[in-house]
Amino acid sequence: MTTPTLERFDRTAEGYLRWWAPVLAPASKRLVDRLDRLEPGLPAGKPCDVLDLGCGTGNLIFEAARRWPGAKLTGLDGSVGMLKVVQREQANLPGSTRARLSFIRAYADSLPFPDASFDLVMTAFVLQQVPDRLAVLREMGRVLRPGGLVANYGWLDIGLERFAPDAALEESLAQAGVTRPPDTEQRAGHYRSVRSSADELRAAGFRHVSARADALEHAWSIDALITYRTTTRELARFEAMDEATRSRVVDSLTRRLQALTADQMVDRPPVVSILARRG
Repeated sequence: MTTPTLERFDRTAEGYLRWWAPVLAPASKRLVDRLDRLEPGLPAGKPCDVLDLGCGTGNLIFEAARRWPGAKLTGLDGSVGMLKVVQREQANLPGSTRARLSFIRAYADSLPFPDASFDLVMTAFVLQQVPDRLAVLREMGRVLRPGGLVANYGWLDIGLERFAPDAALEESLAQAGVTRPPDTEQRAGHYRSVRSSADELRAAGFRHVSARADALEHAWSIDALITYRTTTRELARFEAMDEATRSRVVDSLTRRLQALTADQMVDRPPVVSILARRG
C-alpha cells in the first residue's frame, strides 16, 4: 500500500529528522513521564512488550528504551524512508538497549501481530494521518493484553490563531500565483477537542480514559524555517516551481518573516495527551 503521505515521508525522512523531530521530542518525554507516574503502571525494571505505532525517526521509542530497561520494544511504520533513518539512528544507543529494539514495516489498520501481544501501545502524532482512526484504535486494542495501556499524543484543532509564519508562506505563494492543489487523501485529521479524543477511545472499547490538553513550544529561526518548508514539509510544491518562481516565493517569505517579532516565530501548537486501558 502506498499513499501520498507515505511517499512524502519516504522522500523527506532525513529532513524530518533534522527539522521536525526536535519540535516533537518534548512530547515523547512527557508521554513517557506520564506513563512512569501511572499507578499501577510501568515500573522502570518491569519486563513488558511495547509497540510504538508510527515510530518515525525514533523520538518516542528511543526515549522509552532508555528509560525502561525491562522493555522489549517494537517500532512500526509504513514508510520505508522513516524505517531506514530510525534503524540507522539506533546506532547511537548502547548495545544493550539496541538489543531490545526491533522494527517492522506495516500499517496501523492491519497490525501483523497476534491478539494480546503487547502490554503497551504508544503513538505520537500519527493517528491524524490514518483514514479511519476508530478502526486503528480497535486494532490497537486487539493487540493489547487485558488491562494493557494505550498512550497517545495528538494534535488539537481548536481554532486558535494561526502560526504567523504559516500565514506568511501562504501569502508569499499567493503573491507568486502558486495555488495549493486539492488534497483528496482521506485522513482522520486533528482532534476537535480534548473530550472528543477521550470519547473516541471509549467508543473503541477502552476504559479509564484520561485526556488532557498540552502544548508544544518551538522557536524557529528564519533560515531553519525556510529550509524546513522548502526541503521537507512543502517539498513537492517547491519542486513543481520553476527557478524564478521559487526565488520569488523564498524572497517574499524571507521579507515577511523578517517583519515578525521573535515571539511570532515561536510555534505553540495545541496537543492532547491521552492514556487508557484495554477494556
